[in-house]
Amino acid sequence: MLGFGLNMTALAGRRRGAGSGAIVLDFTTGALPTGVSLTRASAATVVTATGQRVSVPANAPRFDHDPMTGTPLGLLLEAGVTNFVTSADFRTHQKGNNTTVQAMPAVTGPDGQTGSVYRMSHAAQGSTYLKLGQFSGTDAKAISLWVKAMGANADFQLYADGSAGISPVFTATDVWTRVSHSAARAGQWGLNNGPDTYGTDILIALPQIEFGLTPSSYIPTSSGGVARAPDIARLDGINGLFDVTLRYGSGVQETRVAQTISDGWWPTLSAVHLAQITLRPAV
Repeated sequence: MLGFGLNMTALAGRRRGAGSGAIVLDFTTGALPTGVSLTRASAATVVTATGQRVSVPANAPRFDHDPMTGTPLGLLLEAGVTNFVTSADFRTHQKGNNTTVQAMPAVTGPDGQTGSVYRMSHAAQGSTYLKLGQFSGTDAKAISLWVKAMGANADFQLYADGSAGISPVFTATDVWTRVSHSAARAGQWGLNNGPDTYGTDILIALPQIEFGLTPSSYIPTSSGGVARAPDIARLDGINGLFDVTLRYGSGVQETRVAQTISDGWWPTLSAVHLAQITLRPAV
């Protein structure tokens, strides 16, 4: 079974799977399997088992968790993107005449910490909006933020290019929820009240606008847009022809047959959370 160029020293630190000399690389243990390495040229955020959203330094692997249950999702691997929201302090952003924003320093945010939460209120008139970004290009972008009801459930919307790129109506409840909206538009991006629903009063935190259709992990901002470098992983010490099974944090699996593997190999992933790679010598 070892006629496929497997490095015996490298195999010693890997878990054997059931049958046919399978090699299982498990990414849910909180440590990289032997032979796997990762680089990232910037800090990045990840959710811990206790639901806190923390920052880890450059080149540190991110073992992500479900923020509600604490269940391990595996290794978080993302492309490099920039959060174009210039400040996480919502009070610094342009707002309508009938919109007020105040800090809520005693309220615990979706990151499990205080200091990131703001209260946004819309009066019962027009001119109710909070601008978070301005763009000239029409590349696809995604706006996201976490919301929670201040008291009773409240409706609101996200927008891109004013009312032209308005989102569906979202409802803030008593649970922190990340909402997002994507569009390929220029102009102002932000949030406002739901249609014909004034008096909106919600808690908001951790805003982000980035290129693409899907929001990625939160990138903290202070006085300007901040970039997160891509996570780049590689596998060394295994060489040969293998059938590869990938299991993602969602539980979804996919198999790729007869993959040629050598030092530096890494699969193209269909999801950002990688829970396990199983390698079986191809027949």
